[in-house]
Amino acid sequence: MKVPVNLAAIMASPTMSVSTSPFAPDMAIIKRASFIKGEVPKHLEKYLIRKGECAGRTGTVVYHGAKIPAAAVCVAEKHGGRAVRRAKKSEE
Repeated sequence: MKVPVNLAAIMASPTMSVSTSPFAPDMAIIKRASFIKGEVPKHLEKYLIRKGECAGRTGTVVYHGAKIPAAAVCVAEKHGGRAVRRAKKSEE
């Protein structure tokens, strides 16, 4: 079924979301947004990253069994994550 829709109006709306799917790349998915743009949901406020909070962290560390950037681990530790162990620097 075809419906006449102003796509620009939908994209400008903070309560609507436009996306695509890798399973149907030629189709647009229009749905209600999960969160209003610019607002932080109450249950996610403790994970809000402040600018420069983990600046200067470089390298890779092991976190929950996976090698990830040290800056990401810094954020996880400051926002309720577990302890980490440093990975050996690989010579790549």
